[in-house]
Amino acid sequence: MIKNYLAWKAALSDDMGISESLLHLHAGLLIFVVTALLLRKRMRSWIPLAVVVALAVLNELIDYNYSPRWDLDASLKDLANTIVWPLVLFLLARRPGGRG
Repeated sequence: MIKNYLAWKAALSDDMGISESLLHLHAGLLIFVVTALLLRKRMRSWIPLAVVVALAVLNELIDYNYSPRWDLDASLKDLANTIVWPLVLFLLARRPGGRG
């Protein structure tokens, strides 16, 4: 099952014609927005951000345990790429006067 997940990620990147880094950016935003919508939470809620962080860490743990080409620098970049824009939206929504 995990090997299928790793193959699916690689195929998704290839099929979309985008780098894995860009895939992480899209995935983080998608997870953040979909979680907020499904749970009916505002973007200022910590819950959608926590889901993004948890899934990003889980993805990197799977890569660490099962990917033959895992390396720490790439993993840290993947985490940053996945979390950065959801974090920005979360912080903007929490600013005074924010409506998110």
